[in-house]
Amino acid sequence: MNRLEVVPMEPESRSLRLWCVLLSLAEPPNPPEVVSQHPPVPGRAENLVFEFDEAYTAFMDGTSVLPSETQMLALQAIDTKLAAMVGAKDVELWTERARREDPLWSEVRTLASRVLDEFDWPVDRA
Repeated sequence: MNRLEVVPMEPESRSLRLWCVLLSLAEPPNPPEVVSQHPPVPGRAENLVFEFDEAYTAFMDGTSVLPSETQMLALQAIDTKLAAMVGAKDVELWTERARREDPLWSEVRTLASRVLDEFDWPVDRA
């Protein structure tokens, strides 16, 4: 008997942008030894947060059917965390080192992974 394997499908249209930024937020940053060889793009952390906000807004504005309750809670959790980080006005949070080492960024990665899981979206780009 053949086994049926369920493979998560890449999101389409309005979901695609949100999926891409969530993948980036869920990825751990490069370790210091890689950073020394390939310096990160300045402002990467800020850009990720801005892009999440834009993608989340576009996703919600373009939807005709609301996500499930657990999907909404997952989206709201990461949105709230990122908004609190921006509101803290702590310059150190936006460094590459903070993205690697700060517990807040670790929580962001966990929350982004949770959203990907709730939507049953792939956790890597194929």
